[in-house]
Amino acid sequence: MKRNRERIIVAALTGAVALSGLAGCGQLDGGKTVATVDKEEISMGVLSFMTRYQQAQTAQMYMSMLGSDPSSMWDQVEDEKKGTTYGDSLRDDALEQLEEMCLLKIHADEYEVTVTKEEQEKIQRAAKQFMEDNSEEVKSELVVSQKDVERFLELTTYYQKMQEPIKADADMNVTDEEAAQTTVTYTKVDPPDTEATTDEEKEDSGQEEKDAKTKAQEILDQVLATEDADMDAIAKSVDEDLSALSESFSTNEAEEEEDETDTSTGNLPDAVKEAVKGLQDGEVVSSLIQDGDSYYVVRLDSAFDQEATENQKDSIISERKQELYDDTVEEWRDKADISEDKKAIKKLKVKGNHKFTFKAEEAESTGAGDGASENAENSEASE
Repeated sequence: MKRNRERIIVAALTGAVALSGLAGCGQLDGGKTVATVDKEEISMGVLSFMTRYQQAQTAQMYMSMLGSDPSSMWDQVEDEKKGTTYGDSLRDDALEQLEEMCLLKIHADEYEVTVTKEEQEKIQRAAKQFMEDNSEEVKSELVVSQKDVERFLELTTYYQKMQEPIKADADMNVTDEEAAQTTVTYTKVDPPDTEATTDEEKEDSGQEEKDAKTKAQEILDQVLATEDADMDAIAKSVDEDLSALSESFSTNEAEEEEDETDTSTGNLPDAVKEAVKGLQDGEVVSSLIQDGDSYYVVRLDSAFDQEATENQKDSIISERKQELYDDTVEEWRDKADISEDKKAIKKLKVKGNHKFTFKAEEAESTGAGDGASENAENSEASE
């Protein structure tokens, strides 16, 4: 994705906070320092704000992806040994991210990164607007002051502006050999997903497995007999539930072994990759390939797919950038003097009995940083 270097998003949060069933958090002191990173302090108000903001984003993700409200999950125990809930984990993750932001601010001078006067003014206006748009009840529940909101936005801005300078030192040189991709088209035929318990069912299951092989063989025979065969159409003519898929995989075994997160090789068994070795582009494997109970019909589309290889280069570079960033921050964290008031932190509870809605708006700048998002969004958190 192309980045706009003339824009940063300072996540100006304004207005629209809805609450129901307030439990009250009067025991929390928003001004209390709950953690320090060297000389950078994190207050309870900033931690509370960050936690609620993360909670809102999580709720929005669950609603958009799963269509379900995650509010009931926060009280559920995540780690039985520690006795911590998903709400505790969310809060602790928010604190870890704030500590990371502090580290980025501390080391910003090394990358000639600053928050400009203009950006600071926008942060102040955004924080002021947020405070004006929300009731005293809401602000009390969040235990947040204007200073806390400004601090949150300042740290967020450093986080955004430090990404590219740190990652810029990553090795951008990736050869064709390192990223080489092979592309195949295949149809996979599986037996029905049934569990045989009686002798009759076991016999039926065996017959279904033969049927799967028969279907695969019928597809293969038609593909081999048809010039420029449309494997997808042929598969559907045999069974409307079947289809043909194209997939690329790495031919650099070293790269493949190192990259355990590479999804490009996730669907193809080794038997398929072995079967296409030595074939010419467009050639179909002459026999069925069996992997477990599944059968594959496979055509080699391109032994060296240039487009897929270029895409893989981009992926490798992105991974290197992220690894460099993570390693750099981890090194800073190891050397930093970080202290946490765990007793105070545990008082911040994330539960499922009231809601906060944050409306995020973008603020433009002529700074050199790039934004985390270019779209305004509404996020709702249930607590």
